[in-house]
Amino acid sequence: MTTPTDISTIPTSPVNVAVLGLGPMGIALARTLLAAGQQVTVWNRSPKDLEPLGLRGANLAEHPADAVADADTVVVCLRDHTASREVIDAMRSRLGQQTTVLNLTTGSPDEAVASANHAAAQGIAYITGAIMVPTPLIGEEDSLILYAGVEADFAAAAPTIRALGGVADLVGTDHARPPVLDMAMLDIYFAGMYAFLHSAAMARAHGIEPSSYLPYADGIVRTLGSSLSDLATSYETHDYSGGEGRLDMCLSFLRHIVTTSEGAGVDAALPRLIRDVTEMQMGRVDPGTDWNVVAEGFMRT
Repeated sequence: MTTPTDISTIPTSPVNVAVLGLGPMGIALARTLLAAGQQVTVWNRSPKDLEPLGLRGANLAEHPADAVADADTVVVCLRDHTASREVIDAMRSRLGQQTTVLNLTTGSPDEAVASANHAAAQGIAYITGAIMVPTPLIGEEDSLILYAGVEADFAAAAPTIRALGGVADLVGTDHARPPVLDMAMLDIYFAGMYAFLHSAAMARAHGIEPSSYLPYADGIVRTLGSSLSDLATSYETHDYSGGEGRLDMCLSFLRHIVTTSEGAGVDAALPRLIRDVTEMQMGRVDPGTDWNVVAEGFMRT
């Protein structure tokens, strides 16, 4: 999604930033802000020695309220949204009227909305964020952080958002969007890793080591990537008549995968799941329908 506000036009002069939470991601965020020339104050529930963490130059506060007293932007990155709401309550009395809170805590869409509503009830300028990359990529060109909130608040926090580097997308005012996109991407990531390991186990059972199988796996992943656009279009339009993969033909493949897994002594739970949802659709639609009609079985209503 494109960002309505072009934050690249907003100056990146040093601002005061408070980073609340020094887990691995909080440390990476604070380091990146320091490297970008921001004036950083940090707080963590359990005090830490900053120099070994690469945070030399940051100020250490003993209480969340002390950390945010002079902050233009507050970055919250804690273990869950219950903790983040508690910390926001603890710092509220010292939070400036013009200060924007960026809550980058990971959680479910419902939890993110609850935190946003909690902040709104206290009159806090508040942005929900979801970090879409692992800690080593924070501050790098490939970093991606998704945000939701009022455009004016996003613009106010632009110096900090820009200092975090990479791509920053404002995906709307619905605070559920960043976390649901986060969970959706992780869904692909973990399912893909598990599928690779499962397929490698099948190959290994026949004497093919994962490193030897890898070039073929890379090839099928590239094929999958080129198919995603068509999958998205068919799911949006509910049109499964492209003719590229008949349901009955794909069911035959899936049955063979299950048989091969079981014959190799490999847990067949994953291919059985896909086989079963395919068989379910076989009883509902024409067998010549494209296999991706299985998408119609996801929603319970």
